[in-house]
Amino acid sequence: MSVNLDDITSEYCLAFGDSNRTFSTFPDFFRFLKSLDEDTLVILDEYNNLKESYGGKETDSMMQKIIDSLKGSKVKIILLGSEVTVMKELLDSDNPLFDRFDLILHLEPFDYYDSALFFPEAELRWKVDTIAIFGGLPASLEHLDTSLTLEDNIKRLFLEPEGIVRSMVERAIMQEYRKLGPVYSLLALLGNGKRTYSDLREKLDPRNTGNLSKLLKKLIDNEMITCIHPINRPDDKKTTFYAISDNLLRFYFTYVHANRSRIQQFGADAVYTQFVQPSLDTFLSYRFEDIARSYFLRCVRKGILQGVCDVGMYWYDDKKNHRNGEFDCAIAYRDGYDVFEVKHLIKPVSRTLAEEEADKIRDIGELNVRRIGFVSLEGFSFTDSDYILVSGRDIFSPDLEIQ
Repeated sequence: MSVNLDDITSEYCLAFGDSNRTFSTFPDFFRFLKSLDEDTLVILDEYNNLKESYGGKETDSMMQKIIDSLKGSKVKIILLGSEVTVMKELLDSDNPLFDRFDLILHLEPFDYYDSALFFPEAELRWKVDTIAIFGGLPASLEHLDTSLTLEDNIKRLFLEPEGIVRSMVERAIMQEYRKLGPVYSLLALLGNGKRTYSDLREKLDPRNTGNLSKLLKKLIDNEMITCIHPINRPDDKKTTFYAISDNLLRFYFTYVHANRSRIQQFGADAVYTQFVQPSLDTFLSYRFEDIARSYFLRCVRKGILQGVCDVGMYWYDDKKNHRNGEFDCAIAYRDGYDVFEVKHLIKPVSRTLAEEEADKIRDIGELNVRRIGFVSLEGFSFTDSDYILVSGRDIFSPDLEIQ
């Protein structure tokens, strides 16, 4: 606590030019600020660290007394924290700080559209593939160099021994989650895919101790992983999947975590050629499916699509043909589904390919299909009003900007 108090005292001295001021406690510091009778905004960043150093409820109780003492004064406080569950706990009815906030903001990573605003002049595929790897955190996006290829950015930021984005993941993001349990094993198992609870239990908790359930709940609460339900089977545990929430972490645990020693031994070029490049197209195609679903959600928010009940993946169980699986993206309406295939190909989708994919969809008897559509990064070599055709350029339309 003394270190934190010294830090905030130093900031005060710098702002007010009062180099001889010292305080023995946080309440003393805020009492003094109140006595100045000047408009003052105090921002306490990483409030979770303050709680960890001083004690959880003790810190909250102290802040409650400080906030109450400042009512009617010119001093305002902002509490910031990157550990989601710690900040959410401040809103619980049994927390000392309950009902003490005038404004509550939950800042999430940018989606694909807002992330692309970091490099507006970039080529379309570079833009999509870069977001698929580096996610939506400004701290990673700001380090991208649009004059370099995707490969060179990966090497520079992830595969060099001191790659800055790799260091950010290992020293900043993951540091917050180590105390939750064996998160590395779980995230490495998820990688670029998604797994059912039974898959994870078989690998991580074969004795069924219940520890896996607790860990999953903690990581979901922290928004590090997500629980995916098919839109047509929201309560079916057999088709409920777990996946890493952020593309940056997906890439790290798919390609970097297991190759840390090789990065030191072999160097960035060799690791990229042998361990990243062979499956990178598959990684990118899966993440483009996420971008497609995010595109449709933006369309709903902007009122371009109306009457939508849900957007997500669709799980089918085709008893007639003895097969099951999922469709990349589906939009649920009250009278059925618009079903989409998402293509990350290097050339436009042809009519022949579209007809083949459409026939597979029509062949599944259980589906109540309104319309069939395609999302293609490189667009289409045909037009047909019978299909909904969405190109890569469409997903970045200015009409989708949200103020």
